[in-house]
Amino acid sequence: MSSNNQATQKSFFSPMTIGLIGSAILLIAAIASTLLKTKETEKPKAAINQPQIAQQQPAQQAQPPAEMSPAVLQANFKTLDGQTKKLADYSGKVVIVDLWATWCGPCRQEIPHLIEMAKTYKSKGVEVVGLTNENPSMDEQKVKDFSKEFKINYPIGWADPQMQVGLMNGRNGIPQTIIIGRDGKVKKHFVGFNAMISVPQMKAALEEAIAAG
Repeated sequence: MSSNNQATQKSFFSPMTIGLIGSAILLIAAIASTLLKTKETEKPKAAINQPQIAQQQPAQQAQPPAEMSPAVLQANFKTLDGQTKKLADYSGKVVIVDLWATWCGPCRQEIPHLIEMAKTYKSKGVEVVGLTNENPSMDEQKVKDFSKEFKINYPIGWADPQMQVGLMNGRNGIPQTIIIGRDGKVKKHFVGFNAMISVPQMKAALEEAIAAG
């Protein structure tokens, strides 16, 4: 029996058997390496696609309201029809202030909704004011043409750099839409625009500001 076992062991550990086992191990290692590389390659693709989704469907939640500087309320701005106004002129009304520009895609998406709000809520004491951050000396005709094309039914004016900073209150990007109550205090501040999220929030904020008296 001992001789047979020794013969079997010698046969099992023959150079051919060892070679086959080694080849099998190498094959398994190669397959495992390929699968690992495939998984690692897929991770960057997911990371690349995520910002694109975020840009297409930004989560535009209302920002915590902040006090607006009295200087901003008292700052003069020129309107498209040549008048000089200030936000304080709308005291006693609920005001939607929209900081925007003609070249801004989300601004273009928001404006039809602002037009609808200006029409629907005017009888409830709501005024919409659009303030562009463009240069009046260079872009006046462009803004006029844009306003006519979109049939904007609320005043459009020019916010100078100082007024823009005051309206943004440390927040970057446009559009920025600020709802001011009859008491002159900011009720809601929206940064960016997403129709499905922003519009219901804006209308809810308007109703709340109107009800507050």
